[in-house]
Amino acid sequence: MTALKDNWTDRIKDFRAGLDADQVELRAMLEGQASIESGIEDERISGVVDDSLTNSGNSWAERQEALETLSGSVAEEITRRVGMMADSYPFTVHGNSLFYRSSKTGVYEYCLAVARNPKGTAEGKPHASTVFEWIARDVLALYLGSGAQGFRTGWPVHNSENRGSHVRDTFVLLAEKCGELQWNPAPGYPDDPPPSHLKDCGLDVVVWKPWPDGRHAQLLALGQCACGKNDIDASKGHELSIERLSNWLRPVSYTPPVRCFLAALHIPNEIALYELSKEAGVLVVDRARLAMLAESSPSAIRPVKGINYHELAQFYAKQKAA
Repeated sequence: MTALKDNWTDRIKDFRAGLDADQVELRAMLEGQASIESGIEDERISGVVDDSLTNSGNSWAERQEALETLSGSVAEEITRRVGMMADSYPFTVHGNSLFYRSSKTGVYEYCLAVARNPKGTAEGKPHASTVFEWIARDVLALYLGSGAQGFRTGWPVHNSENRGSHVRDTFVLLAEKCGELQWNPAPGYPDDPPPSHLKDCGLDVVVWKPWPDGRHAQLLALGQCACGKNDIDASKGHELSIERLSNWLRPVSYTPPVRCFLAALHIPNEIALYELSKEAGVLVVDRARLAMLAESSPSAIRPVKGINYHELAQFYAKQKAA
């Protein structure tokens, strides 16, 4: 068993370094390159450095030492990503700078942009979260292997999906495709609730792997997607509830489904990743895993017609966060 590299007590520091590393990557993606020290500009401006110092009348030397510590943490996090992701990481490090090189699929870049701007939207473009759910669906199907099929159930409905505007429409169509997750509300529940009452049952993507004999009781993965930096915790992971689904879908499935949590953010602390997997009871797929799987088989990532993940990544990265 591989020894753990991280410590639980470092998780807050590691997440902050991860967000700072994202700032460096965003700048490099938009400008071609970025200084690693640019990741701590927010700390310089917001007074985080002053707050971390013991004495209110701290000296210039103390401030510099605190800034160097933060900068070192960002550099360590970027080094970790380089080592873990290898050729799937769309950046290279030279000296104290990060240089952008386009990935094959645009998955990493898009996840990076949507993690900063999870509620992004614009006329003529799909919601940022909708696009992330398409990516999550395709990558999860890739992970389940040959023959796996996927379906996005999340809200809002995109016009390319042809599944109607009501949650009932979505699950009736899904059941036709996979044979499970039958729409059959329990007594006292409406048969066709409007979106103002129920949008997606808390379920964003479904992936299944059919048996060759055509019978059901198949491998079924239910996915919850999380885009923003505040979504990475056990309480968010609990939002996908099989018990809640069973009020509307009866039976939900013939064998217990696999619950999945798919995040646009990196989870930089290994113990935090394992803790989320245990507490939320899910298979966790963060940005690194999404991008590495996508880059391993680019043909499996099929954007909706007219959608380009590289272009949308640039757009949502430039757009002021909603």
